[in-house]
Amino acid sequence: MEIITLIENNLGKNQNLKNEFGLSFFIKDEDIELIFDTGQTGLFFNNFRELNIVPNNIKHIVLSHSHYDHTGGLKTFIENSNKDFTLYITPKFFQEKYRIKPDIKEFLGNNFDLEYLEKNKIDIKYISNSFKLSKNIGFFTDFKSYFDFEPPAEYYFRKIGDSFILDHMNDELVIGLDTPKGMVLICGCSHIGICNIIESITNETGKNIYGVIGGLHLSRASNERIEKTAQYFLEKNIKFLAVSHCTGEKALSYFKNLDINLISNNTGDKIIF
Repeated sequence: MEIITLIENNLGKNQNLKNEFGLSFFIKDEDIELIFDTGQTGLFFNNFRELNIVPNNIKHIVLSHSHYDHTGGLKTFIENSNKDFTLYITPKFFQEKYRIKPDIKEFLGNNFDLEYLEKNKIDIKYISNSFKLSKNIGFFTDFKSYFDFEPPAEYYFRKIGDSFILDHMNDELVIGLDTPKGMVLICGCSHIGICNIIESITNETGKNIYGVIGGLHLSRASNERIEKTAQYFLEKNIKFLAVSHCTGEKALSYFKNLDINLISNNTGDKIIF
């Protein structure tokens, strides 16, 4: 099983690649080739050739949520491939997403709509609960909130009709990989909280989580939340973290002191299980 970071905020060792604020992963296991999120723009597609990835071999694209920095590259992929893939999203994906503060009202959503996908004859599968794609790859969503230190952000909203509703982000999609070392989660942003995600998945599956890859959305988190997250990782015996994007330098620095194999996962980095 192979996971390659197609694009992330920063470059890894390969300086020939392009980077941007966003996230995208390529996952290969046996005969499955899959993309998880597509970055902010089409830049991630420029990295395919350098990373020896063939677009038309990819039969599955999963979008964790509809924020622009995870969905912005899909149109580029569609317009430069044979479109022979299935797109996995949640039922509320096309509800408009906003960041609203006293001095700002900012649209955060994707740059395409359902009509665009239908026009391009994209096969869409809506995921509303756990779904098994293959022997080793599954999707999880509909997460529950267990921890007070992971409250919903007060500035994320969904527009439903003419109303703006606080977005709890419980419908984010997370990939679970069954590896020889245990289950590894791949997260886009973990908006509902990485501890809530892990707790939900372990309660549902009965499996221990070996590691977490992706964004943990701790860049603006308080010291208390970071400390409680770290303590939870230790209690759950998390052994591996390959995190970046929205995780934040403060959290990364704190996690370095833990007895956990920690990687700052950047553009072009490869993980093999």
